[in-house]
Parts: sequence; C-alpha cells; structure tokens
Amino acid sequence: MQETIRKEAEAAAEFSNEHDSCTVETYVALTSTERTVSVSSSSSANLSYSGNKLSAVPKTKRAIINDSNKPTRTITVKKPLVASLLFLRCTESFLKSLKHNHLSEFSYYTRYADKETERESESPRKQLEKVPAIIPDDQMQAFIWLTSEDNDVTYLGEPKDIKLGDKVKVTNGPFKGLEGHVKRIKKDRKFVLSIGNIAAFVIEGISHKDITLCSNS
Repeated sequence: MQETIRKEAEAAAEFSNEHDSCTVETYVALTSTERTVSVSSSSSANLSYSGNKLSAVPKTKRAIINDSNKPTRTITVKKPLVASLLFLRCTESFLKSLKHNHLSEFSYYTRYADKETERESESPRKQLEKVPAIIPDDQMQAFIWLTSEDNDVTYLGEPKDIKLGDKVKVTNGPFKGLEGHVKRIKKDRKFVLSIGNIAAFVIEGISHKDITLCSNS
C-alpha cells in the first residue's frame, strides 16, 4: 500500500498547482521480534511467514525427529506493531481520491465534525458530517519517535474501547515531556499514549514517580 500511495502522490503532483500541492508521507510502526530458524544447507527451501519450512507432503515421525536435531539460529526481524495500520499525511482531497481509486484495498478512520469550525462530536448531527480523522502533529511525532527507537510499546486497541484515567505528563527520564493517560492493567498503573481516535499504546519503562498530573486534566 505504501508503494501504491507513493505512485499516486507522484501522479497527483504532476497535475496540481503549488497552492494545492502537499507532500504525502506514510508511516508504519514496526517492532522487533526474535525468531528461531533451522540452519539448512539448501538456500532454495520454501519458508512460511513464521519461518518454518513448507513441505509438499506431510512429515513422518522420523522426519520430525530429524528436524528437531538440526542446528538452529535466532534472527531478529521487523513486523508491524499493529497489523494493517498505516498512517498517512496528505490533503483530504488526495485521501478521497486514493480511496476512490482503490476502493477495496483500504479504508480510513473518520470523525464527525463541522466542516467550517472543525469542532468534533461523539455522535452525528444534522449540521455535522463524516470527515477523515485527524491526528494532532504532537501526538504523531511522539508516536514516531517512540516506535523508531525500539522502545517497549504494546498496542491496546481503539481509545473509545478503553477507559482511561488521569491525563499526566512525564517529568523525568528519556520520555520527559510526553503526555498521555493512566490506565490500570493487571493491578498496575500504566502510561498510555493515545493517537487521536485511532489507537492507544502502553509505554513500558515509565514509573509513577516520573509523572505528574497535567494542569488541564
């Protein structure tokens, strides 16, 4: 999808004037995971996504025992932090054009807002209409920084499904200045970063001693 968007952006740039032009950017949050694979002398063996060899016929008990005795090695690979979640920075017109051209390939989050005032609402009303959801720059920049540095980040789900507590700000440590919310998980308070109304993530490594309540909470 990133490659498709890149090509669409190049094509759109050729027909847009300077006033309508906008640099299109995409971001997919990745996380590192370790995988154990068998060391094989055959470089042409077919591998599944999980790294296991694909066999044309079911393995016998003897074959399984032989495989278990083969030497293995651990490799580090990158995979999406959230499957099928891509962040896109572009104009609303480009996004709608992209959706029109690739109707079945992707969908985007929406919100209800007044087109003139940009005021959002939890429920639709006659004077409101459904428009693409917007993530504030400060939230997106913080999220890109967190996921680019291989920090311990866990996806929780959509914020609307999560009951968050006090709004807090980190005052010490490598995450100093980051703002988020507190959520109790397994009898422990965790720092949660919300990305608009798209997703919420638990950030590990932040002690309750390093946070303070925000003045506007």
